[in-house]
Amino acid sequence: MTIVRRVVGGLAMPLGSVVFAFVVGGLIVAATGGNPFSAYAGLVCGGFGIGCTQGENPALQISNTIVFLTPLITTGVAVALPFRAGLFNIGAEGQLLAGSMACTAIGIKFSSLPTPILLPMVLLGGMVAGALWAGVAGVLKATVGAHEVVTTIMMNYIAQWLLRYLIIGGPLQLAAGTSKSLPIGPGARLATLLPSDNSLIVFGLPASVYRVHSGLFIAIVAAAVFAFLLWRTTLGYEIRAVGQSQRAARYAGVSVRRTIIVTMLIAGAFSGLAGAIQIAGVDHNLTDKYFSDTTGFDAIAVALLGLGSAVGIVLASLLFGALHAGGSVMQSDAGISSNLVLVLQALILFSIAANFLGAIRQLIPGLRRQAGAPPPETPAAALMTEAAAASEPGSQAT
Repeated sequence: MTIVRRVVGGLAMPLGSVVFAFVVGGLIVAATGGNPFSAYAGLVCGGFGIGCTQGENPALQISNTIVFLTPLITTGVAVALPFRAGLFNIGAEGQLLAGSMACTAIGIKFSSLPTPILLPMVLLGGMVAGALWAGVAGVLKATVGAHEVVTTIMMNYIAQWLLRYLIIGGPLQLAAGTSKSLPIGPGARLATLLPSDNSLIVFGLPASVYRVHSGLFIAIVAAAVFAFLLWRTTLGYEIRAVGQSQRAARYAGVSVRRTIIVTMLIAGAFSGLAGAIQIAGVDHNLTDKYFSDTTGFDAIAVALLGLGSAVGIVLASLLFGALHAGGSVMQSDAGISSNLVLVLQALILFSIAANFLGAIRQLIPGLRRQAGAPPPETPAAALMTEAAAASEPGSQAT
């Protein structure tokens, strides 16, 4: 019974946040003259291939969702890991762009190499670039106390404009007047799960329209590595110890400075991997769309909604991937702007951050916190403990 209560209590906040977002989103649609039931039916069709009535292919819609969720898993991990160390990594987007730029540059420069050599090169290159991009914020945090929120946001801007420099009049530009890069070599591309030609018909459509690629398995392995690292290694223990209390971690012999830097390096590697996967598996070249890409920012909501756990991040990525994939179908079928998806994502993040369900849970029998019991840990608890530690005398990282 205690286990069931813990499971229900743990799921109450994320599920309640999703329900809250959809209820408020429905009210917004109704207030603006739309039909919320038609809007959400379009989202379900576009995201999960369920209940499609306008001729959409369910298998194609599911494949689109998988393509969207793949980078969300790795960037979600890149945000969740620093959370555990009391760090707020707002720079997953910049780290993703760094990884995508490195992957593209390597894939173009060594385009003649065979797949067994070039594919690992572009993926590892993306990870190294993302790690170095995040490492700047980690070093500044550990050495001079520069807040990682400010430094990672600034690094995002640098990455965005560096990308535009490279593909608009820069060394990676395809041709004058274009805003995209040269394509990466064939050996740098991740294989699709179905043949990329039209030799096979699957669920009534040519196999080439299904864009699901082997990067999905890499993302799932990344989530598993994250869980193993956090709960089965000495470094994972040190990360969690620093997140709980820098002073206590220091007394236990943990180097806070080293842990902060290593955590940000690993987080950046995960985000850089996401960027490399997108280039190698989906786009095959840098385009101007990456300038306004939001995957790294969506990862913040994914990490919070997933409560910082590997399984939770995968499930949250599935939800956000379905929202992205379903937006266009909702707009075409129900006439509701696909920007509603962004509103829903913002509402989910808002409700999690506000933690308004904490008060509601006290009203539900069986979920009330007993007197004297410690308060439940919120997704951002590590941030609060880190801030508290930073305010203590002599708490400068060592």
